[in-house]
Amino acid sequence: MNILNLENINAKSPYKVMQLNEFPHLFYFHTDYGVDYEISIKANDMFVRSGAFILDIRNIWGQTSPNDIKVRQTLIVIVEELFSRYNEVLLYITETDDGKQSFRDRLFVRWFNAYEHHEQFFIQTAEGKMEGQMNFLAIISRKDNPKLPQAIKEFEETIAFLFD
Repeated sequence: MNILNLENINAKSPYKVMQLNEFPHLFYFHTDYGVDYEISIKANDMFVRSGAFILDIRNIWGQTSPNDIKVRQTLIVIVEELFSRYNEVLLYITETDDGKQSFRDRLFVRWFNAYEHHEQFFIQTAEGKMEGQMNFLAIISRKDNPKLPQAIKEFEETIAFLFD
């Protein structure tokens, strides 16, 4: 079962988004600058017990990526498709492999705030250490999500428990 409609995504995305049938939660695109991205969207109840999707954005080969507006636009189209299909909670957790979590967090929040319909969404960020490693997280949801107050409460409880 595909969680998102790839035709809808590619009708709006500046980069062609691909998917392997055996991994319906993984999406890939290749930029004009030769950088390959993998976007993972999985259902998860670890941070929000009532359920959420987790968004993971990964530069597959760790290449230097210029400030490419098409990456932001492609990501926004993918997130829009998710919210058009599911009025759920989305969690963004920064990758921690290279120590650039703070940069990724600021970039993601800047991208989200530049989104033309951002006022329709709730976003709350959190940062703290887990086992000595800095982590940055965000919870995002449409403001009309009836589960949003409960999700925020669960997110805050989890963060308080997990962070050192």
